[in-house]
Amino acid sequence: MPSPHDWQLIDDGSFNGVRKYIRAFDEDEGTVQVKYESDVTRQLDRNKALQNEDFDRKSEFWHAAHIPVGIQYEWIAKHGINMWNPAHADGVKRLLNDSEYRWLKTKDIII
Repeated sequence: MPSPHDWQLIDDGSFNGVRKYIRAFDEDEGTVQVKYESDVTRQLDRNKALQNEDFDRKSEFWHAAHIPVGIQYEWIAKHGINMWNPAHADGVKRLLNDSEYRWLKTKDIII
């Protein structure tokens, strides 16, 4: 079994904040594992700051949420919710209004 230090970085996450690693198994030629890591701290801190700013409630459009790619992957894996699938819109709203994900919203509102 490969050790944890056998992981090789193949994407530094500079595009979307998700770092991608890969490692191969000697025992089964051609078999690889891929893992993803994401640090969403900076993005969530920005959302928290935006929640404290005033906004025009009469405006036609609001930037209501910012959902980092790592969280999008989590939603698919844990909840079966793909935010890009229009059929999952109710699930996205439910998750955005869940206290566990409150820092994804950029306004302190119920969506």
